[in-house]
Amino acid sequence: MNHVLDILKSGGPVMIPLGLLSLVALAIVIERLWMLRGSNYMKAAEVSTLRELLAAARFSHAVDFCKRSPGPFTGLVATLVENRQAPYDELKQILEDTARNRLHNLQRGLAALGTIVAGAPLLGLLGTVIGMIKIFSVVAGSGAQVTEKLSLGISEALVTTATGLIIAIPALFTHSFLEGRAATIISDMETQLIDMLHFVRRPHTEEEDSAS
Repeated sequence: MNHVLDILKSGGPVMIPLGLLSLVALAIVIERLWMLRGSNYMKAAEVSTLRELLAAARFSHAVDFCKRSPGPFTGLVATLVENRQAPYDELKQILEDTARNRLHNLQRGLAALGTIVAGAPLLGLLGTVIGMIKIFSVVAGSGAQVTEKLSLGISEALVTTATGLIIAIPALFTHSFLEGRAATIISDMETQLIDMLHFVRRPHTEEEDSAS
């Protein structure tokens, strides 16, 4: 453990912002992995119940169910049912606006994680440049302990570069995974809404709730 700490200390002052970036990236990843679970946006039991209600043209019951079970998906279904008589283009725009409002947090934190992916190697490169400057300063000068000063400069150059890459590489793959997860959630919700759109736009839907 002490050896690891010594290596990190040898990276110089650039290791401080790199350390902060690593903590921020870790916090974002943990929070996004927890939040981007399908059950947070669309539960299988809710989908099944709503499909049954809409298939039976029990629209007021479906809206009541959505209000009793608030969530991103149920909110979209309620909007779909309440605006089912609107022209298709208008209904599509209403759903898009509602989805944008309810699903805005799907991408939360991903932009910051992307910035860390790009910024960590640059900070590592900065540390490398600082280390190289120290090396050239030692070479240009004279005096005792030249070898020790050269070693410190080389160590600072290499450690910061490695640290920047160690932060950026996992963050890059995790960022890509989280973006894909968010896209999958949106795609699944779109698929279910399209199916439910067919139920609410059928010709006989004027007789809604007749079976209730």
